[in-house]
Amino acid sequence: MYLVLISMLIIASYTAAVCIKQKGVLASISATFYRLEHKNWFMATTWLTAGLLMPAILEVSRPDTEFLAFLACAGMFLVGAAPNFKEDFEGDIHELGAICCIVGSQLWVMFNCPWCLLVWVAYVVYTIVMMTRHVSDSVIADFYRTKPMFWVEIAALLATYMSVFILI
Repeated sequence: MYLVLISMLIIASYTAAVCIKQKGVLASISATFYRLEHKNWFMATTWLTAGLLMPAILEVSRPDTEFLAFLACAGMFLVGAAPNFKEDFEGDIHELGAICCIVGSQLWVMFNCPWCLLVWVAYVVYTIVMMTRHVSDSVIADFYRTKPMFWVEIAALLATYMSVFILI
């Protein structure tokens, strides 16, 4: 339980600190890497977040879903190992890690504590409300203005941590 709390506090503190320092939400949590003075903070945050979460998430997983928890944590390790997503090779590794992390974690949630997926309803409602506030001649521009990747990452983290806390 303590490791899960520490894991959650690390990612929440990092994200909040960068958003406060930048005076707003960036396009994604990964985009914070480019705004950091000390680039290793991003890797340390992602590795500590995943590493501290892994024992608990594996322990509370239903049989035959442990691989999804491992996939999610391994994906976050890859994201931290290749933070420079604007580079070709490193970007491919980062993308693979991000996909593994989000898809793996949400499939894990679906099979272990499915009602926690309701977090995604809040994301959809937020996106629709924010898009209607910034009406332009382009629906795509309105959508991107809502910073969708950032909020997808937050929703995935929230659903995952809620599930782990419920199952502990």
